[in-house]
Amino acid sequence: MTTYGTILIPVPLERAAPVLREVCAAGYATSAGPSFCLAHPDRFVGENDVFTLAGPISTKLSVPVLAAFQYDGDRLKLEVWRDGVRAHRYDSRPDRDDASGNRAPVGADPTAFLDFATGPVNSHRLACALADTPIDAEDMDVDGEPGYVWAQALHWDVLSALSHPEQVIRRAQWDYVHMRGAPQALAEVLGSTELVVLGTGDRPF
Repeated sequence: MTTYGTILIPVPLERAAPVLREVCAAGYATSAGPSFCLAHPDRFVGENDVFTLAGPISTKLSVPVLAAFQYDGDRLKLEVWRDGVRAHRYDSRPDRDDASGNRAPVGADPTAFLDFATGPVNSHRLACALADTPIDAEDMDVDGEPGYVWAQALHWDVLSALSHPEQVIRRAQWDYVHMRGAPQALAEVLGSTELVVLGTGDRPF
């Protein structure tokens, strides 16, 4: 999986869909369980990226939302928005374009993400993931470098620690571009989950 952007919203899809149709110029929305849904905006449309849309969505639905953007497998940015205002910002690798070599994440506060739990929180896994300290050996760099090899594994562990099931986490890592370009794979990932088309988005299948 390469770059992707999604928004996790703690309301059912049927409640969020009218607002998402109003604010998202192009994209998809999917269910993320009985109490959550996901928005997958087309980031190549102006003013339609996850961080731009998160504020209006949080205002219109009166709930906090979690916008996630993962860059090329090596950087994860998470923003929590409440009432149209960014309440928290996390960046797993703020020095990505800096030669300083200081890779410490910013905003690694587990409490900022508790509103997005769908069950019991694995506090240890959540704290380790946000600190860019993988617990599982397969996520560690084989050359002994600190941190996750892939940022999507970090994102996976954050959502897993918040009790989201695997099928939801897979959808949370699907970008609009990938969804539109791989309809057969998308159908398998969706299973029986509803796909809502937003704005000028095209139904992939």
